[in-house]
Order: sequence, then C-alpha cells, then structure tokens
Amino acid sequence: MAEEVSSVEKISEEELLAKLEEQNRLLQQDSKVPNLPQRVPSTSSSTSISTSDFSPLAHHQQPPPQQQGPQPNRPVAAATSVLGSIISAVLHPDADKTSQGSASLASTPGEPPDIYQVWGELLSSWEDTQKRKGKQLQRLVRGGIPGKLRGLAWQLLSGAKNHLILPNSYLQLLERDSPCEKQIRRDLARTFPDHDFFKEKDSLGQEALFNVMKAYSLHDREVGYCQGSPFIVGLLLMQMPEEDAFGVLVRIMQEYRLRELFKPSMSELGVCLHQLDSLLQEHLTELYGHFQAQGFHSTMYASSWFLTLFSSALPLEIVFRIMDWFLLEGMEAVFRISIALLQGARDDLLNLDMEGMVKLLQNTLKSRYELEEDQEALFMRAFDLKVNSKKLKKAGKDFQIQRERETEESVENRRLRNENQILLHRIGILEEETQTLAQRLIEGQVTRANEAEEVFTLRREMVAVRKQLEILTESRSSTPNPEADVERLRQRVAQLEVDSQELTHLRRREADMASALASSQARIAELASQTVELCRLQRREAELAAEVSALHEDVDILREQLSERSRQLDNLELGSSPAAVRSAAIGSIGNGRAGSLSAASPLAEVCVNGVEDGDADC
Repeated sequence: MAEEVSSVEKISEEELLAKLEEQNRLLQQDSKVPNLPQRVPSTSSSTSISTSDFSPLAHHQQPPPQQQGPQPNRPVAAATSVLGSIISAVLHPDADKTSQGSASLASTPGEPPDIYQVWGELLSSWEDTQKRKGKQLQRLVRGGIPGKLRGLAWQLLSGAKNHLILPNSYLQLLERDSPCEKQIRRDLARTFPDHDFFKEKDSLGQEALFNVMKAYSLHDREVGYCQGSPFIVGLLLMQMPEEDAFGVLVRIMQEYRLRELFKPSMSELGVCLHQLDSLLQEHLTELYGHFQAQGFHSTMYASSWFLTLFSSALPLEIVFRIMDWFLLEGMEAVFRISIALLQGARDDLLNLDMEGMVKLLQNTLKSRYELEEDQEALFMRAFDLKVNSKKLKKAGKDFQIQRERETEESVENRRLRNENQILLHRIGILEEETQTLAQRLIEGQVTRANEAEEVFTLRREMVAVRKQLEILTESRSSTPNPEADVERLRQRVAQLEVDSQELTHLRRREADMASALASSQARIAELASQTVELCRLQRREAELAAEVSALHEDVDILREQLSERSRQLDNLELGSSPAAVRSAAIGSIGNGRAGSLSAASPLAEVCVNGVEDGDADC
C-alpha cells in the first residue's frame, strides 16, 4: 500500500483528472449505478471535474467508452487517484483511514504544500478536521476552496453528506405536480441569464434548476417557492449534480436561517436588515446618517443580498467564495461582506442622492470587483471587520420585541376600529328608527287633527238635530203626518248614536297614539345619549393614540440615553471603583430629559447595581 501511495504522489494533476474522467464514464455505463445528469462546461474559473461528487459542470456530450469488463457500482476503481481516495473516504466514513494518513498527501520536505494536497487531507478525514482543525479549516475556507473540490466541500460543510436525501425520494417528488411550477418556469430565464449553463431555453441547466426548485416546493410546502432561491440553487448546480444540490439546499434552508427568509411572511428578512442597520450605524456612522437623511433604507438595496447571497450583485468568483464562507460561518459572513461593500463605496455614496445610491448598489457594484486585487481587498475588509455576535443577537431580539409590540398595538387599534364600526352601524340603525318614529308621529298628529275636526262637525250636527226635534215637537199638532216625522227623527237619533260610538273609538285611538308618541320620544332621548357616548369614545380613542405615540418617543429616547450611559459606565468601570461608578451613573442619568426622569432612574439603579455585582451586560 505504501508503494501505491508513493506512485500516486508522482502522478501529475492532469493525469489524475483524466483517470477520474475515465472512471466517471465507466460508472455511467454501469447499469447498477443511477444515471446522473451531465452538464455543459462553464467558462467560469470555478468549474470542476466530472464526477458525481465533485463535478460542477460535466461535458454535455462524451464519446462512448470502449467495451470493458463489469464495473463496480460505486467509484472504487478511482482509488488509484488522490481525489478517488477522498470520495471513498467520504462515502465510507467508517473505513480504516490509516493507509490514507497525512504522509500520503504530504509534500516533499522543504517545499510548500500543494493546496489540493492540503484539502485532500482535510476532506478525507472530515470528522477529525471538524474536531481538531477548526482554525486551519476557517483559514483555508476564507482563502477559497479549490474549484475542483468545491462541490464535495460544500456537501461536507453543510452536513448534507451526513443527512443524505434518498435518490428515490427526490425522484418521487419530481413525479408529483407542484402548484408553483408555472411561477418557477417563468423565473428560469431570469436566473444567471448570461451563464452558458442556464441561458439557453430548455437547456440541461434550466431543467435541472426547475427540477430542484419543484422538488423543494413539494418537500417544504410552507416555504414553497420564493424568488431569489433559484440563484442559490444555480450556484449549487454549477458545482454538483441536481440530487446533491437538492440535499445541500434542504440543509442550508434548515440550518442557515434561509428557510425563515423565504417563508411567505419573510419575517427573518426584517430581522437581518435591522441587524445590518445596527452594524452600519456602528462601523459607518457617517454613511448611516446620510442614508437616514436621504430616506434610503436597507430594504432598498440589501434585500437581494440576503435572498440571493450576492449572486445577482457580484461576479461569480466572489459569490463562490462567499458561499464557501457562508457554509462555514453562517449569516455572519453575509453581514461582513455587506459592510465591506459599503465601506468600499463609502466615499461615492456620501456624494450621491437616493437615485444615485440605488443605481450604484444595484447596477454598477459588479463592475467594481472584476479585478482580482479588488476582490481580495473586499474579502480582507470583511475578514478584518470586528463583529460582536452578542450585539447582533440583541439587535435581532430588540427588533422582534418592537415588531411584537407594533403587532399588539395594531391588534388593539383594529379592535377599536371594529368597535367603532359596530357603533356607527348601530347609530345608522337608530337614525333609521328615529326617522320612522318621527314619520309615525307626524302621521298621528295629522290623524288626530282630522278626528278632532270630525268630532266638532258631529257635535254641531247633533245640536242642529236637537233644535230641529224641538221645532218638530212644537209643530206636531199642526203637522199632517206626525208619525213619519217621528220615524225620521228616530233614525236620525240612531245615526247619532253610531257616530257617538265611532267618536269613542277615535278617542281611544288618540290615547294609543299619545302613548306611542311618548315611547318614541323616550327612544329618541336614548339615541341621543348613545350618540353622546360614542363621541366620547372617539375622543378617548384619539387621546389614547396620542399617548401611545408619545410613549414610543419617550421609550426611544430612554433607550438612547441608557445605551449612552451604559457605554459611559463601561468606561468608568475600567478606571473607577464601584461606588464611583454608581455615583457617576446616577449623576449622568439625572442630567437626562426631565420628562423621562421617572422612567430612567430605576433602570439606571438596576444597571449600577449590576456594575457593582460584576454584571457584564450592565
């Protein structure tokens, strides 16, 4: 075995790549090995060789191999090469690695180690690398992973190799229909439109991109599909087959905060932008003030940075290195690169208005980093940047608390608005009832007037009839037919009795109308009282809104004062006794705004007590 390893050291890199290409073709001819998609070579400097674990872009068409004997169903035949040994070590992590010790990849004494040899050692013993060589791994990743090893390195860094997605499950997802297919198809042409692998319609690259996005939209229905994620998948497909790209995508969505970024609510994006604003205020105070004065918010330029990991803003060479760094250190790498980009463009941004700043950060930023020395300068600024992870977490928590408070206030305002709408609806109903009652009252008064007129007419007729009866009685003796006159008088009296009964009925109806009128007046009085109460509630709602706004302003002022006092206390703590720190803290808080004294003093007492007890947060 030692002789075989010695012979491997003498093989040139071109011979290793040729052998690995040959083994890949043999594997593809083997019926026991699942067919993996082939890719078109990319002109990018970060493309790699054609193996299922390393290859970013294999040749689109290859000549058929010569007829040979039966081939193994895994790339065991590639064990004669250094990269083949790495593949074997990854696929069989429990195998004996004593024969692949550091001596097998070490350089000749006195010569600098080859980068592929160093990475070969790290990848072949990945578990040991993670446990014992964290600093060395960080230094190498920040320097950039070799393009030919990047695909496998990304799978190991993300943990996808240890959480394999079964190929059958991926294929089963592709057989199902996704509700997002139409939207995914529409965005394919917008993803890396200038890259050879993706620019042709219905090309291998676009089909692979569609398959991975469709499979993930079915795998995680809560996230589904979100614009921006195809850029990340495109980066993965440039380095590995689509099955492996799907596995890495699942891992970075779950473990690197990207899943929260791509949810329909995009709540995590707001947290990230708030954290970026806090870093900008800390490291580029003047630029932060300029942004605030121009009304230029981070959502106008940095949203795509987080959603695409700079794929749409920077050259691919930089984006690959950012992905290397991101898979090792997480979202902090994105924050560092963002601040480094703003540092590089600081002088230009300070002299531009909002429109000019948008154009610079969205359109012309890529042209600033086409040269290698500019790219290295960008990464050096990012590496040298001091980022306090505790402050970042605190800024994220503060944003979440503020958002929860705003949500509660919006819920309360929504409740008040609903109650107000209900009261307005009730007022409308009462006004309609009032109008109905008023109409009924007018009709009743008209009816009473008509009835009174009829009663007066009947009384006058009765008086006239009585007088006529008396005249008839006096002239009875002289009347030729007195019986007929008596009969007419009796009929007239009977008619008068009927009219009297009707008059009684009308009087009863008049009494009922008077009662209804009294009830209507009481109802109108009740409506007037409710209207007054509604006006009072509306005035109270306006007063509460004003008080809430004033309280927000006071809380913001108190936070700024406490933050300033905390920094003063930290400085005093370094050179003064706890008693002096306590005295200075109370004195400085006493100089705060008069309106905030009652709220700030207890907080200052707590902070001072924390300083005396050695509380690092205070």
